[in-house]
Amino acid sequence: MGTTPSVSILICTYQRAALLEETLAALGSTTVPDACDVELIVVDNNSSDSTADVVRRFASHAPWPVKYATEASQGKSFALNRGIALAQGEIIALTDDDVLPVKDWLVRICEALTDPTVMFVFGKVLPRWEVMPPPELLMIKAHAIWGPLALVDYGDELVRYDAEHFRDRRLPIGANLAIRRSAIEHVGGWRTDLGRVDNSLIAGEDRELCVRLYQSGLYKGLYDPKLVVRHFVPASRLTRRYFRRWFFWHGRTMARMAGAVYLDLDLDRVPFVFGVPRFVYRETLDQISRWLRCIGRTDALALLINEVTLIEYAGFFAESWLRKRPHRSVKLQAQHDVVSQ
Repeated sequence: MGTTPSVSILICTYQRAALLEETLAALGSTTVPDACDVELIVVDNNSSDSTADVVRRFASHAPWPVKYATEASQGKSFALNRGIALAQGEIIALTDDDVLPVKDWLVRICEALTDPTVMFVFGKVLPRWEVMPPPELLMIKAHAIWGPLALVDYGDELVRYDAEHFRDRRLPIGANLAIRRSAIEHVGGWRTDLGRVDNSLIAGEDRELCVRLYQSGLYKGLYDPKLVVRHFVPASRLTRRYFRRWFFWHGRTMARMAGAVYLDLDLDRVPFVFGVPRFVYRETLDQISRWLRCIGRTDALALLINEVTLIEYAGFFAESWLRKRPHRSVKLQAQHDVVSQ
């Protein structure tokens, strides 16, 4: 085991001053491990509300140094890369501007990453509902479509993550994820055509970063079920309209990072039809069949799952056709489209 690492907490924020204030208060109450240097970096991605004042007030009594920066390019990945450039900690502890971490959040991060062979640690992202969701969304089966809610609950057992199990384990999300800064810098930071670009619902920046960690031999981490944050879920995210919209944009995201989605395929050798891999047409027809078989049945959750999955395919086609790029470019730019530090 190594020494206690230094930590840079990184929050990217946009137009959420009131929620950010709650998050900062909760972070300020967390326990700091002995001999651990901590700093907080808040990157403001063009907010026009009172975000700067909220950070300034917190910095006046914060238990550790606070850095406030602005990032003019709209998109979470731009803001994340700006934060990495400012960070001095060995560990980048990522969280969001609408979560409340548990009191021992920093302690558990430092305990996991004292082991120099561990590159990342993540944990649960549990809900703070603005209103209670429909009961079917609380079922285990509904976890398959929890993407719009940005929640993570992978069980109550400590799990080691490694390259061997990369394809059969669900990935971390950035609301509760700590990564060694050296690993992030090694793979070139976050890809800037992903991550709420121009206030769209394009996402995928965390997943795509994990793929490059895997490809670089750095995918070694832990899922700690006691490393918990509670994420505010507004009522607006619990509507079918929002789910449909989110999955459409998620399909567009998947098209942008097709090489990271279809890791086992050499897309240069796959036949393309109008900018879309030919096998995706077959997958879409199969999904249409599954959706049609659910219509008229009493299982409303199964119908919703199959409906939004089909909408996701629609987003994939829309993005592929919109970009009109040769398939070798769709194969992902991942090595070229990242921001140099």
